Amino acid sequence: MSPAPGRYVVRTLGCKANFADSQLIEAALQDRGWRASGAGEPADLCILNSCTVTDEADRESRRQAARLSRQNPDAAVVLTGCGAEIEPERLAGAPGVSYVVGNSDKSRLADLILKAWESARSQGRQLRKESGGEILGQVRNYTQMLSRHPMDREWPLGELRAPELESRSRTRVFLKVQEGCNSFCTFCVIPYGRGPARSHDPHEVVREVSRLSGAGVREIVLTGTNLGDYGVDLDETPATHRPRGLAFEMLVRRVLSETSIERLRLGSLDPTEITPGLIDLVRESNSRLCPHFHVSLQSVDTRILRGMKRRYTAIEVRQTLERIATELPHAFVGMDLITGFPGETDAIHDASARTLEELPWTRLHVFPYSERTGTPATRMPGSVAGPLRLERSRELNRLGLSRHERWVRQQLAASGGSLPKVLIEHPARWGGDGLQYLSGYTPNYIRVLAEGNSQTAWNRTTDLVAREVSIDPSGLEVAVLAHPA
Repeated sequence: MSPAPGRYVVRTLGCKANFADSQLIEAALQDRGWRASGAGEPADLCILNSCTVTDEADRESRRQAARLSRQNPDAAVVLTGCGAEIEPERLAGAPGVSYVVGNSDKSRLADLILKAWESARSQGRQLRKESGGEILGQVRNYTQMLSRHPMDREWPLGELRAPELESRSRTRVFLKVQEGCNSFCTFCVIPYGRGPARSHDPHEVVREVSRLSGAGVREIVLTGTNLGDYGVDLDETPATHRPRGLAFEMLVRRVLSETSIERLRLGSLDPTEITPGLIDLVRESNSRLCPHFHVSLQSVDTRILRGMKRRYTAIEVRQTLERIATELPHAFVGMDLITGFPGETDAIHDASARTLEELPWTRLHVFPYSERTGTPATRMPGSVAGPLRLERSRELNRLGLSRHERWVRQQLAASGGSLPKVLIEHPARWGGDGLQYLSGYTPNYIRVLAEGNSQTAWNRTTDLVAREVSIDPSGLEVAVLAHPA
């Protein structure tokens, strides 16, 4: 017999695929009568969906688990996600952790946890042990996995489902249509944490988008571990003859044509996965397919890209960005960038900074290279000192903030200050004025803070007028303060 339903908290670190997984965990708990813990309410079950892309991400996962334990002293604390798949024993020993469930068992996490919880209670055992948490399921650690290629293991795909809406503020849903990665970049262990690329059938995707649209969801973000690999397991054409990103483009075309979803947004894509057809779809859809690209770039130098084992060159990066700027001048283009990767000399960094100055884009998400134990990159020559990585990261973040602010002002000037189709999502505070705003985004990803706090304003699209452009004290975020049109 399972424990009586109670209150849960789910915390998510890392990528959008993890956020989509967390939605599935919530849905499974809701099916069993559990409800999300409200503000100030203690939780009975705390789940942390971990990230392990770097050693620092692992440390943050352990810190967050300890914090959840302190905040909810009577709760069972569960660690899942990529960190749990790669190093279950290490995470099981983290302070306050009750259970560890790897990605390979994430689809049945709720049943595993509730069964183990009831067993502990029936035997009078504590949920937390001095010797550490309990590992559930079939997870094996990274050292064991290295003896077998991820493609030689069985990996479940999991459900294609999001939880039921619990409030009017739940306006955007992440729908993970693809899982796993076949790339094996030299700085990354994710293929071992999530397995090879596998995809949900297009018919299934269309059905779920239609269901969510009918349930009141206004915007869906299509996401995956590596969206460019979507369909590789569904298509019998040899990979060498298959254009990258074409299957995903076809999926997006079907969702737009066969559902009534108000807004569709795309997750991260490599530069060569942003196909001419996707750009055409954005232009033809009248902002229904949001003019917003998140480019998983990492570098604009071909030598560094080769060291990372990325599947494109600096020339292809330039071609993609210039094509977007020419055909969709109002599109938001955010880019992930790593500084201080092994082999990045001063000359390469300086040349990369000059290249970035020349290229058309909107915002940079800059990360100093952080080693991930066990990856080939940790054995590469030309290591860059930690302080220099941080200095380069700060330099490019300043460039990114300046470009982002300038682009927002240009968009407002072109529209006469008009901010059409802002999707209001939730209340938010900004800066130091102490005021509460309603936060939302335009289709091309301008963050807008509307005056007022009306609960009835949530989960609706509205037209606003810009009052001023504001930069958050963190120095990394730009928003437009606005009022009704």
